[in-house]
Amino acid sequence: MNWLTNHKRLSRLAETDETLTPSQLSARDVLLDTIHAEETRINLWGGPGTGKTFLAHYLHHRADVIYFSYQHHYDRRVSQHSVVAIDNAPYIRQEARGLYDSIRWGDKDYKGPKVILITRKPIADAVRRIELTLTDTDIVHIENIIRQQFGESDFESFSQYDRQPSGLWWYVKNLCCSIDC
Repeated sequence: MNWLTNHKRLSRLAETDETLTPSQLSARDVLLDTIHAEETRINLWGGPGTGKTFLAHYLHHRADVIYFSYQHHYDRRVSQHSVVAIDNAPYIRQEARGLYDSIRWGDKDYKGPKVILITRKPIADAVRRIELTLTDTDIVHIENIIRQQFGESDFESFSQYDRQPSGLWWYVKNLCCSIDC
């Protein structure tokens, strides 16, 4: 099995509650409460590799959030009653505000969907900001998922995950690749 096969297998896990880390579960609950409270401009943010995209995929599968990996993939035919998540969104205030406004008010007299912008840094604007972090407990949870899915691995040799620019993805990728050897 190679990394792409393992990645697809891990991505399918985004459809289940059991695979979310404790931090992701907490962020999920806050996100869902925020959506139900009729907030329209939401910012899910966190450093690289904290699991923001994985959580967005979960919300897509389990909470009917429409996911777009980049803002230029957004489809304006989305229902005004939807919730849209845009990954890799800009965190700079003016750019984020422009993106929120183009989705919410793209056409005159049209109130668009609720929007979750997923960023690496918080958006400094009047939006509901929800931070996703990665704790040691989350790492243990991920290691247990890897064990369940792929068997044992040498977790200690990859303990420097937090020093890598891509955080958790680097860690998981190397764990999965070590199983392939």
